[in-house]
Amino acid sequence: MLSPWHLSRLKSMTAAEIIWRLKSSTKLPVDWLHSIKPPRTAEPTWKPLDLASYPVCLHEGGSAINEIRVFDHSFPIGFAFDWHRDYRDSQQIAATFSGRLNIRDVSAVGDIKYVWEPSRHQYLVILAFASDADRHVEYIVGSINSWLTANSYLKGVHWTSTLELAVRIISWSLLHPRIAQRVAEDEEFRSRWHKSIYLHLKRIAATLSLHSSANNHLIGELVGLYVGASCFDFWPECIRWRELATELLEREIRLQVGNDGVNREQAMSYHLFTLELLLLAFTVGRTVGVPFSKGYAERLKAMAQFVVTVATPAGDLPRYGDSDDARGFLFSYDETALEVTTQLAGLMFGESSWLCFRPSLTMAARALLPDMTPSFTPGKAPETAAPELFEDAGLACGRTYDNNVRFLMDFGPHGFNSIAAHGHADALSIWVAIGDEYFLVDAGTYAYHSYPEWRNFFRGTSAHNTVRIDALDQSEIKGRFLWGAKAAGRLLRLDSKADRVIIEADHDGYSRLPDPVIHRRSVDFDRYTGSIRLEDNFQCLGVHVSELFFHFHEDTQVVKTGDSDLELIWRGHTIRLASFGCNARYEVVSGSDNPILGWRSRQFNQKQPISTLRIAAEIVGSSTIHTHLDIIL
Repeated sequence: MLSPWHLSRLKSMTAAEIIWRLKSSTKLPVDWLHSIKPPRTAEPTWKPLDLASYPVCLHEGGSAINEIRVFDHSFPIGFAFDWHRDYRDSQQIAATFSGRLNIRDVSAVGDIKYVWEPSRHQYLVILAFASDADRHVEYIVGSINSWLTANSYLKGVHWTSTLELAVRIISWSLLHPRIAQRVAEDEEFRSRWHKSIYLHLKRIAATLSLHSSANNHLIGELVGLYVGASCFDFWPECIRWRELATELLEREIRLQVGNDGVNREQAMSYHLFTLELLLLAFTVGRTVGVPFSKGYAERLKAMAQFVVTVATPAGDLPRYGDSDDARGFLFSYDETALEVTTQLAGLMFGESSWLCFRPSLTMAARALLPDMTPSFTPGKAPETAAPELFEDAGLACGRTYDNNVRFLMDFGPHGFNSIAAHGHADALSIWVAIGDEYFLVDAGTYAYHSYPEWRNFFRGTSAHNTVRIDALDQSEIKGRFLWGAKAAGRLLRLDSKADRVIIEADHDGYSRLPDPVIHRRSVDFDRYTGSIRLEDNFQCLGVHVSELFFHFHEDTQVVKTGDSDLELIWRGHTIRLASFGCNARYEVVSGSDNPILGWRSRQFNQKQPISTLRIAAEIVGSSTIHTHLDIIL
């Protein structure tokens, strides 16, 4: 009997996808046989690596590394990982046939993120580019050898996700120059490694995430296929795999990234994740002499421009949507995705102002663009007019004339594809930055596979700077990465030509109620002072309970709370809020477990208390709540 999740997942699929998945399931018996006796692999046409022509330039620009990080856990250098262990919960995972493992079953696979992360081997790349990299060569080779021994073809969780194969292949491609001499000297290791590389590439090409699963996973898989087939060009199939990856990447960058340059998954972290991956493929293509199209390059530029536009001068970002701290690739723990992507894009596309987020070369730029880095000159933070409307994404922003206060408003789609896996119920949410950081923040993500009640809170409406009606989320949660009815936002007005930016939008998320409610929000932003005037209008016939939430940076000090006003101190600024209409009542909540409210998660599996303002009001028929936010600089 199908579970409610399976029924909801089926509803999200087209007939073509159901047929495709049924055909895919018929391959399970063959996969099972191959897990017992792996298929034969073609002999590679290998020769010693030519460092001068390899797409990754070997250097030792990093610092000495003293630990290996796996989310909130750390391990000593030289640690021998048990590749089938969840180190967070001390749970052992069976190394059985991958086709029978249910990665959604925590009792069977633990928190799968903690099992997968070490096997991405990104920490081995960091060691390969550390200042003391030479002393890590044996450990890098030993770790790969250990992984090959413990993870024969289609045995265990590390063969369950095509994206995991792709990220691992990317890591192997990047660290290859560091261990090339060792590979040349050790024929046994070379043979085992090459067989696994071939099986990785072949499996990626055969099991791409398609249809409703075609999100950042597909981009990651295609980049892994492209980079792996370019860096390990040892088999005749590599030509076909590169051509396939190129064709589909050219398609997906247009499908998954809007004309405005914003990733359609409605998640900042996945915008950066896919930007890193797409930039990596672009730099490799440039190096091997098979560049991507002009249209691909233009979409990359637009993606970088969006990040530069919404980032503060110090590089803080509005972290909307899901995040699992994933990186497309890593050369250093100390280089953020923002620093890496804007620097690579700035160097490639001649945008010196995009180099403002890091005063020196990233290790990524030195490895991927060695011919461009000698001319590196950090620019200043952009002061010229920036885009204020990202129409495809449904995002609008504005900033004061002195560039000290900026805001962002979301009225876009709930997410990408029918499942909208990484979107949050945040329609009409706003973010406000003062100086170098965002003061009005998104609560974050915290967990994926564990803690379902926390997973639901962090992506639910009460974790965002918007309104919840009758204690219901704007969109219906049907699974960890699955949504049912989704709120659709709509821009009604944007006026940004004068000294004020005025945005008016609505959404229909509560039209599913017996007495439908349409939430309309108007934002009036003053370019001189940074003050914001909000109007939250509710069109309905009956009686409803509305809750308006504001989530403040964790360093915010609450000075005074009145029945309908609030005074805060943050970074030396005084911020005042006041509401009018519908007998609005103020309540500040911090670190509450029942109900869950007043939390922020900056990193995966980490959370901390923050002050959250909850403005409750009873609305009777069509009503309006006015809220004033004033910043005393």
